[in-house]
Amino acid sequence: MTPDLVGERTEALRRELRRIGLLLDRLPDPPEPLTAGQLAAASGPVLTRTPGPPDGAASPGSLVAAAEAVRTGEVSAVELVEDALDRAREASDLNAFLLVRAEAVEEARERDAEGDGPLCGVPLTVKDIVDVRGLPTTSGSKFPRMAATSAPAWEALEAAGAVLLGKTNLVEFAFGVHGGNPTFGRTKNPCDPDRIPGGSSSGSAAAVAVGAGYGSLGTDTGGSIRIPAALTGIFGLKPTYGAVSRAGVTALSWSLDHVGPMARTAADLDRLWRALEPRSPGPAKFAPNWDGKPLPNHGLAPLLGVRIGVPRNHFFSGLAPEARAATDRVLDALASIGAEPVPFEIPEVELAGPARSAIAFAEAARFHARRLEQRPDDISPEVRLLLEVGARLTASDYLTALKVRRVVTEAFRRAFVGFDALITPSVPAGATPAGEPLLPTGEPLRTGFMRFVAPFNLTGFPALALPSGRDRAGMPLGAQLVGPPGGEDAILDLAQYAEAMGATDPVRRESGSPTVANGSARPG
Repeated sequence: MTPDLVGERTEALRRELRRIGLLLDRLPDPPEPLTAGQLAAASGPVLTRTPGPPDGAASPGSLVAAAEAVRTGEVSAVELVEDALDRAREASDLNAFLLVRAEAVEEARERDAEGDGPLCGVPLTVKDIVDVRGLPTTSGSKFPRMAATSAPAWEALEAAGAVLLGKTNLVEFAFGVHGGNPTFGRTKNPCDPDRIPGGSSSGSAAAVAVGAGYGSLGTDTGGSIRIPAALTGIFGLKPTYGAVSRAGVTALSWSLDHVGPMARTAADLDRLWRALEPRSPGPAKFAPNWDGKPLPNHGLAPLLGVRIGVPRNHFFSGLAPEARAATDRVLDALASIGAEPVPFEIPEVELAGPARSAIAFAEAARFHARRLEQRPDDISPEVRLLLEVGARLTASDYLTALKVRRVVTEAFRRAFVGFDALITPSVPAGATPAGEPLLPTGEPLRTGFMRFVAPFNLTGFPALALPSGRDRAGMPLGAQLVGPPGGEDAILDLAQYAEAMGATDPVRRESGSPTVANGSARPG
């Protein structure tokens, strides 16, 4: 890596931080740094709603339908797993997997014999940055390790009855948005193999999209669940910071990293969240899986009284018209059943980008310091550049970024005094051809795809990507629903309402056997 390039990137970021730092120092009450511990301490559940009606019918081919079919004996766990393995083999050219487990069939047989739980017999995948006991964790790099124990996040899904189908490909050290990997090869987008799937949870998104498993466990530091979910036409949830344990997950930036689920339907995402969520389930938030029947006191407007903030600045500029239309589609659907869209502005969000970059680069450089020092040639030039920039940032730069984090986070907290949720686009444009450095909007790939999603890694607020449209090339686009800390239930309900109203547009695949819930065990 040339020193000049590292120096240029470092100095550009430091100039931005110095400019913002001067602005903050002039405030009457300059902010103190907001640490990861303080962010996690503020992440308790905040919303309580009246319980809604019973769950509606599960979508054919969905995780929820598959789990119910195993429970009733209509389909065996072995059949589900074998079907998912077939899917994985059929889609092997997408390079979504780093490891496929033939042992999954035997585990499914055990589930059929004695298993129980809300995910009983359901095949899932995990991003290969998450430890699973007895399996290697590569983190998409040349630094693999053998896991002696499983990450608590996977243990929770396994305890709910899930079967591990395999581990999925990712961007090296989860440090990128394109889906390429110099060691294991790039993951291809199932909707067009010549285009990127997004990253860094690229293999997880591709596997879910083609039905190789009913869901996946991903990680998100600057959009790494939501970007690939949006670009492949599935759903992805970044929970509140600290809500799901990061233990047993290779760190990138410990104060920005989040662990969360990816799935093909909103109801499936909700089911996975319930298995991951460490808190006791509370009352329903709005009304889960509304089936279109009138509700007491609300008629056909079950979201009456729900206010959805629409931030006009930052999130709705510099995006393709189809991306705006995809977000409007979801908002219009929610408004048609009672939700009130409320435009507002949040100027502080414009400060989020440099602060998030400084935190991510500095923390990643510290975590990977020994690898960078001892084996720099085993790290790709792209990732090494970012780590070397992080290594050159000063303590003052880092503390300035933490001060900015407090300003941005408190601005969003104030906004949620008047709103139940926010809505934004999830990405400004659809998936680009592999190797293309710019979005159709003219933005660089990395900063462009992160612009709408990364602010909520900085604040730690829960955010959900849902598919809701296509670009001119037919590639998926989507909206993003954001909740206050602890507000996962609320945005999951809103996503299910949007799905029930026909506002979502998930990728569909030709169905096959075995049959589940009047549809197919194969998703789609």
